[in-house]
Amino acid sequence: MQRFSGKVVLITGAASGIGRATAERIASEGGALFLVDLDAQKLQETEKRVHELGADAEARVCDVSDPAAARAAVDAAVRRFGKLDSLCNIAGILHFHHTHELPLETWRRILSVNLDGTFYMTQAALPQLLAARGNVVNMASTAGLAGHPWTAAYSASKGGVLAFTYTLAIEYCGQGLRANAVCPGSVTTPIHAEFKLPEGADRKLLYRIMPPDRVFRGPETVASLVAFLASEEAAHINGEAIRVDGGTLS
Repeated sequence: MQRFSGKVVLITGAASGIGRATAERIASEGGALFLVDLDAQKLQETEKRVHELGADAEARVCDVSDPAAARAAVDAAVRRFGKLDSLCNIAGILHFHHTHELPLETWRRILSVNLDGTFYMTQAALPQLLAARGNVVNMASTAGLAGHPWTAAYSASKGGVLAFTYTLAIEYCGQGLRANAVCPGSVTTPIHAEFKLPEGADRKLLYRIMPPDRVFRGPETVASLVAFLASEEAAHINGEAIRVDGGTLS
């Protein structure tokens, strides 16, 4: 299936996890890709993999929390490919803290990447996306839909991403833009691998954020939904937040 033939997609957070899996999925379906992340080495690995799948791609190191860097990345993508059909905002960071012990600099850094970065990239890309009647797929989380312990900053950022997505969907629907959010949970990614309980945390609270079958699945399960929402098959889906969590919040 070549749903992305002739399409150009910019993916943030492309060096690993859901970002890399999304790049591989869209590349396998004929899309041209502009790949963005802070980790230069892993980003090059993603670019190499995308080329092996036969897709045209270019990678650029970029801190999405820097508005000037975000604008430069979008400009570089348009210079390289001439247009932009879809923006997948997948870059994100997470730390676990008791809220009363959460350092202010950690709070600000998480929001600056997860929420501000989503805004900066989208604002920079909007003129191109509107010209193409394209779409935005934002990475939210089940942490933005229900209470998750020890994730105050992350949850706040993802709740903001959801609200921002709904606003985009309504504000620009008359100009042909679609905006949707994906809410993963219980997915194995580098963020998941770094999970460490804060000192003194009640382990029983973990059951609240675990799938009922206790199976944690890979990032490809999320990438398949991102690719669907970014494709023309999702032409009548706008302003939606879709969970990929194995039934955790059901």
